[in-house]
Amino acid sequence: MSESIASLLVNSEQYSLTATSGEQLHSAFANKRFVFLPNFYQGSALALLRREAERLAKSAIRRDFKMTETDTIRLMSTVNGDAIDEHSSLIPLIYNDPLLCQFLSAIAGERLYTVEDPGENYVLNILHQKDDSHGAHVDTYACTWLTVIEVPNEEDGGCLEFVPGVIDQKEIFGPKVVRLCPKPGDCIFLAAGDTVHRVAPLLRSSVRRLVIASAFANETTLEQVSYSSEKLYG
Repeated sequence: MSESIASLLVNSEQYSLTATSGEQLHSAFANKRFVFLPNFYQGSALALLRREAERLAKSAIRRDFKMTETDTIRLMSTVNGDAIDEHSSLIPLIYNDPLLCQFLSAIAGERLYTVEDPGENYVLNILHQKDDSHGAHVDTYACTWLTVIEVPNEEDGGCLEFVPGVIDQKEIFGPKVVRLCPKPGDCIFLAAGDTVHRVAPLLRSSVRRLVIASAFANETTLEQVSYSSEKLYG
């Protein structure tokens, strides 16, 4: 198989986009409902992704509202898949890369699929004002692949919080919550369809969180329609 764009960009000293390497992470994913992949992108690859994200951020639309379906706030700016298609070729190429999908499917232990909804396939989420937050929710599709471009220091908020394998939103403030404060270039693969999660509020106005979120469906969720897509990314 010829080289893919994702395999050219990934930190090849640490990761290989093969089914075999994905299978090695499956047990951890099955038990914890996530895998954390530090330094997945670095050096010139991370710099390239950062330039793409910075260009896309200029077309972001501000979203300040309460999602009625979850009764949780969305205070953030977003760029949907249609806008990304218009301004970036790199992010769609990575998302549709068969080797990346093969790798993630092996981690999940089931075949995963890209989704067509431009409000869910690949989006840029931006938190950039004090108290900005992506409130607690469970995704429509089975998994999300998060590529971290820019994040505040841990003491400034904006960490990802989730309760593995639990969909009850109240548990996001309970003792079982997992808190991840990644760095630029890190990736997180989360079973977002059965794991309640949120981005904790920013605590200062002088920081910013830029993350590319990509949805992947399994057989069960492939035909579903997202409840939040139009409101958050339309």
